[in-house]
Amino acid sequence: MPLRPDMGGIYKESGDGIGRWIPTVPSNSPSSYIVYQPLQLPPSSHLLLSSLMTMFNLAKAVADLLAPEFAVISVFPMGTKSHEMTLSLELEDEISVTARIGFDTDKDPAALRWLQRKFAREIASLSYLENNAPFVPVPYVIQVDANSDNAVQAPYVVVENPLGEPLLTAIPDLTMPQRETLAIALGESLARLHRLPLPARFGSITGTDARGAAVVGPLSRSWGQSSRAEGPFDTIKQYLSCELAHSARVAQADPKSNQAVQGLLSKLGALLPYLVPNDAAMQRPALSYSDLRDSSIFASDDGSLGGIAGMEATVLPACLAATLPVFLRRDGMYNRAYKDPASRDRSLLTDAEAHHLRNICIEASRRVDPAFYVALVKGEKIRQMLEFMNASNWEGLRKWESDVRRELGLGGR
Repeated sequence: MPLRPDMGGIYKESGDGIGRWIPTVPSNSPSSYIVYQPLQLPPSSHLLLSSLMTMFNLAKAVADLLAPEFAVISVFPMGTKSHEMTLSLELEDEISVTARIGFDTDKDPAALRWLQRKFAREIASLSYLENNAPFVPVPYVIQVDANSDNAVQAPYVVVENPLGEPLLTAIPDLTMPQRETLAIALGESLARLHRLPLPARFGSITGTDARGAAVVGPLSRSWGQSSRAEGPFDTIKQYLSCELAHSARVAQADPKSNQAVQGLLSKLGALLPYLVPNDAAMQRPALSYSDLRDSSIFASDDGSLGGIAGMEATVLPACLAATLPVFLRRDGMYNRAYKDPASRDRSLLTDAEAHHLRNICIEASRRVDPAFYVALVKGEKIRQMLEFMNASNWEGLRKWESDVRRELGLGGR
């Protein structure tokens, strides 16, 4: 089943129902590439064909962009979500890049506008961090085009990956001293990010001004989760009220849990005064680099921090912005007592290892900025609550809320 003659390949479906791309272009072509990982794509035949064409249009466009200095030698499909596909492209000289592309946006103008705003926020965040936080290696933007009238035939952004490997694959090969080196580097970097001067508003970074300072705009939401601009906010109370209202709207989409969740959210609203720190230092604006998942933090062979691949930064109250990488967490929704039973345990460390490295990370952060540690402690409960809500882990949140009330001596109040 040929797709396009200039794409240099044929799409074939094997007996297991997984599509594979068979390249036929000459190996010395600057636009040659090989896909050697099965393509896990949406089951719809129309969407499958559309996704394949988008994927290989992108690979060819990136190859043409980088030629003749580099050649794209492999393409890994990393996953898809609403109107967005992520690819990992391996280049010569062990260079890797990540590309994210919109698909089916030609049929949905609202989705195209959402992606354009999303890409603009990401580029703005990277620009701000590059200019104001050189101590944290962030992705280098190779190419971005927020329109569909291009070689890829879709909006896309291509960035060079940080050095090293994601923690998912790096941690097992690191010795404990090397893991300790990584924990120290992360603690120092997060503390330095925490003390950056920022505008006194809470929301997503949507741009930078002539001096390179952050411009704060509305919050970022996943596709389909918000049809209105939310923020920026002047107070922590406004921000938290918005988050509770957003969770209520998300719960409405599930008739089975809607009524019970609405009652739970009402309880959480009443709990807020006991969880939110009142001192001004905890409510000053601070940078939140919330994508600290195992797949977003990169480590080199010696345990040094290769970089953080998350591309969107938010300005939040200090008590909400201070947080630790997921692989060191065993609190809140990362506590086995509250985990969604349907989710797999992907812990990279034993509990003892995580506790040891967490203490090292925290101590390193305290040496750089003691205020980071204070915010980490004082904002712990309210951050946990927001994480449960964002993950829609209602059952875990229900247990957590009951335990917190008991811990605070509130009983059924």
